[in-house]
Amino acid sequence: MVRAGTAAAGGGRIAYRESGDEALPALALLHGLGGAAAMWRRQYASLAGRYRVIGWDMPGYGGSDPLPGTPGPGDYADALAALLDALGVARALLVGQSAAALIAAAFARARPGRASGVVLAHPLFGFGALAPGEREAAVAERTGAFLRLGPRGFAEDRGPRLLAPGAPAALVAEVVAAMAAARPEGYLPAVAMMGGADLAVEAAGIAAPVHAIAGAEDPLAPPERCRCLAESLPGAGFTVIEGAGHYAALERPEAFDSALAGAFGQLE
Repeated sequence: MVRAGTAAAGGGRIAYRESGDEALPALALLHGLGGAAAMWRRQYASLAGRYRVIGWDMPGYGGSDPLPGTPGPGDYADALAALLDALGVARALLVGQSAAALIAAAFARARPGRASGVVLAHPLFGFGALAPGEREAAVAERTGAFLRLGPRGFAEDRGPRLLAPGAPAALVAEVVAAMAAARPEGYLPAVAMMGGADLAVEAAGIAAPVHAIAGAEDPLAPPERCRCLAESLPGAGFTVIEGAGHYAALERPEAFDSALAGAFGQLE
């Protein structure tokens, strides 16, 4: 059974969904720019016997209030810490999908005692390592397209291209709907967060075990780049999921869950 709620966190409200017994190890699922807590619906069902599964609406998404100002990865990590505090969770396994890999890494780096392990799923690196002009152009391209096309048009333009070729029409429609639900007050600050962030730097400071997951057909987070990230981190693991693009948890849920079990099994 999936439970939904909101918690006071960081001066605002954070909406979340959870499943599983509270006595089980906590597993925090963090969606990327084109998602929400609902995107993990398969995992709420399949992992509830093994974990207390918690998925949030990232600040500014779904039922969550946006963060003030121009937040960086650490500010989102602070909001996550406040949510886990409100839920009575002292330590958690973290899964950061896409841009949320930056948040998971920032949380684990700043709070080594609270992250039992970290999975970086289809991780986006941010634009912080680019030259200033390239960084500004990358942010402007994403925000400009979103503002020009609107959430629905942006989702219809980009969503289908993020999935593996031949994805079922129902899955394409699910991803497009999730992306189309993004609000400007959530999406635009999250893109700005990417502008100054560098996942290679954030991840290098993680003391907990790290595992990277890539989709074999992912155009945004190519497997080879994910492999190089894992190889740069002592002891990190790496899994490629065949037949998946940027949303393996939706496209190949059984393979994704198996990868999580392999990454986290020895830590439980």
